[in-house]
Amino acid sequence: MKKPVNHFSSICFPQSGENFFHPADIDPETRSALLEKYHLELEKCSRRETWAGDAHHKSVPYPVLGNEAHQRQLSELSEALVLAITDIVERWWSDVEARFPKRMPVEPVEENLLQWMQQLDAHVLRPFRSCQGSWRPDFLLESSDDPERIENYRICEINARFCWNGFLFTAFGQQALLNMGVEQYGIKGATDPQKVITGLNSLFDSSLPLHLVKGEEYGYDIHMFVPYAQRCLGMDVKVIPPESLRLIPAAAPGGYKLYCLSGENTKQPTILNDAGESLEEVHQLGVELHQRELLAMSFEMLQQISLRCFNDLRTVLLVHDKRMLGLIQEELDSLVARNVLSPHQAGILDKGLVHTMIPGSDKLEHFISRCQRDVFTKDNYLLKPVRSGKGAGILFGDQVTQEEWMSLLQGMRDPRLKSGKTTYVVQKQIQQRIYDVLLEEDAGVGNFPLVGTFHITNGAFLGLGLWRSGPGRICALSRGGAWMCSVIQQ
Repeated sequence: MKKPVNHFSSICFPQSGENFFHPADIDPETRSALLEKYHLELEKCSRRETWAGDAHHKSVPYPVLGNEAHQRQLSELSEALVLAITDIVERWWSDVEARFPKRMPVEPVEENLLQWMQQLDAHVLRPFRSCQGSWRPDFLLESSDDPERIENYRICEINARFCWNGFLFTAFGQQALLNMGVEQYGIKGATDPQKVITGLNSLFDSSLPLHLVKGEEYGYDIHMFVPYAQRCLGMDVKVIPPESLRLIPAAAPGGYKLYCLSGENTKQPTILNDAGESLEEVHQLGVELHQRELLAMSFEMLQQISLRCFNDLRTVLLVHDKRMLGLIQEELDSLVARNVLSPHQAGILDKGLVHTMIPGSDKLEHFISRCQRDVFTKDNYLLKPVRSGKGAGILFGDQVTQEEWMSLLQGMRDPRLKSGKTTYVVQKQIQQRIYDVLLEEDAGVGNFPLVGTFHITNGAFLGLGLWRSGPGRICALSRGGAWMCSVIQQ
């Protein structure tokens, strides 16, 4: 089975021989031994207790096989995406004619924060193009009638709210495959695990203590990152709740310095505040907080976080927002006219983003008229909350009534975010390619789509991330899906 591949496929490599096969073509005893070895290799990369909810047991040792054309397509898509988003974020306030704050309004306190960040000197807050932070776009594989053409990627969202986003799952999953000797079968890992680790490490200064502000999100990678940073980087890393943060007046930008409650065994210098609390200074931090948890903080606290957060708050508040995809599509002509993108790169994004309509836009108005004329139009579209994750709150047009659909669209005519109201984007449903995958031994081979990811840190493309697959229209690990990594033919 070493013939060249045009499409992605799931493969299995037995521990003897030189050929790889589809998992269904391997006997169950061999698969069981392979699965056990793979999970042990994952635990060598990171101890079992660090895999939240035994998440490594949701991974299968049947990587997705692709080719160099798949790699090139993803690299080109990533490059165009970074150029477009960086330009839009940097023009957010300066390009008055573009009216970005009106087209994609954020909460008033967020707007005030972003405006404050905009006016800071470069030595206080780095320009966005040098600190874009951590992005993990998710993409769907669009089916094609041409058997000779590789799949087309369609980015459906950009996960940038949290700073980890499966980075360590990808690195450790790829390393486990290498440790199992996949290269002897004439294939190699699609992503270099060390490149992913290096990219992650580039987000922060390993010579300084690091505080990770964590709230209600249980998280995955963060549980692996802390022991990794302590063991491999020698860092002083602490996970702290947001309520432990404190402000101390100082002659500094924003008028304060940022501290947190210190523990008895802290290695850092401490001070006492007026309340008698023992505090240590926060020099850099990452946040694993939902937007509502950020909004619960004082404006002064958000200012200080914005100066120290290695996943830039411009990324958290703007790039993660699902409306950004629609904004990019609306801006393609302008991006080409101003030589930010070449016509070829604009075409890559036009073909590589799921068609997205944002609230209050002209495209939405035309779409509402179409839906009024044809009650079946909605069946090919879905509504997605602009700041959600893990598939939460997605509504498929073919699962709601025409009356419900039109009522939701009417509500989208006002682009403002409102308390108690869910703000959606409209996305066209993608006809996804179906693959034969073995996700659970007891369930046998299933026919499911693959949902892909890739990783970017500070604008640099790190490679293809993990794949998710499973039954149901929405695939997420939190919803029972399985995950696997990627290989390509050498």
